[in-house]
Amino acid sequence: MTDTPSDQIDGPTTEANMWVIRLTEDPDDPATRRAFAAWHGDAPAHAQAWARALRVWQLTGALSPALLALPVAEAPPATRSPTVTPPGRRRHPSPRATRRRRRVALSLAVAACVAGLFVLPDMQIALRADYTAPTGQDRTITLADGSLITLGAKSAIAVHDRPQGRDVTLLAGEAFFQVRHDAHRPFTVHAGTLRARDIGTRFDIRMDRAEIRVGVQDGTVGVSTAPNSPETRLGSGDEIRLNRATGTLTQGQVAPDTIGSWTTGTLVVADDTADNVIETLRRYYPGFIVTWGGTLRSRHVGGVYDLHNIPAALRAAILPAGGHVRAIGHRILLATTARTPADR
Repeated sequence: MTDTPSDQIDGPTTEANMWVIRLTEDPDDPATRRAFAAWHGDAPAHAQAWARALRVWQLTGALSPALLALPVAEAPPATRSPTVTPPGRRRHPSPRATRRRRRVALSLAVAACVAGLFVLPDMQIALRADYTAPTGQDRTITLADGSLITLGAKSAIAVHDRPQGRDVTLLAGEAFFQVRHDAHRPFTVHAGTLRARDIGTRFDIRMDRAEIRVGVQDGTVGVSTAPNSPETRLGSGDEIRLNRATGTLTQGQVAPDTIGSWTTGTLVVADDTADNVIETLRRYYPGFIVTWGGTLRSRHVGGVYDLHNIPAALRAAILPAGGHVRAIGHRILLATTARTPADR
């Protein structure tokens, strides 16, 4: 999930989400609860924004049940005031700190909204898929010819086994292929506009928002971007990336044993953008990872990350790039370029 322009979300909505964050962090603080009740009762728009925020945050699974039962109507009249400020403005922070905290809350509000938007694409992929893997779990499939496909977490494929050939379409995520070669029935994988033809090999294909990547652990793969275009032959340790926006192909080399490393529960990254690494980690995290700050997403990172401990993996990935990770409730991780005012 990424940021959305702030003009798409109004002030009460942002403030309501700031209250969700504050009450999640400090659910039993009497002063916080009184201040919230005052804000809630200050204007009908506040009550409406709060109700919307609760509905949307329920989609993320990060909402505390106590917030749903919060007795907002029981606040003493003395706490109600026509000029109530949201929690991010307490203790008179500087204007810059206030703006930054509002942007953090806005980013989380967007993330909660986007959570609902993800339901439809996931359903559409599931309807097209023959095999899927859930969030946080890999899955190995044995095809009729004995070939093995390991699906990464939150990945999906469609399989078309025909007399003239074996076709697999990667619909989402990542897959590692161990193909039983048959010269009379070629094995072809389609991922977006990219086509990879097996010539007896073990190889990996990953689809990110920005690019599609093919890496060969062993053997040979022919890669093309159109049915009649020339193939680029890849051997052991070769990797090719297709920029989905420009159609540009970039070829390079990596250590063969790092290709498909995720199948062992360890993600090995030699050199990649933080955005791509975070996108992979999202598939293994049973919640939401929200990024705030475009410079973080474009920075290059590398390392060895444990896919069984995503919070630690996320911290290890972005800390060298100047990033910071903050947990919001039990299911949301906020990755930022620096510590936010809320952390201080």
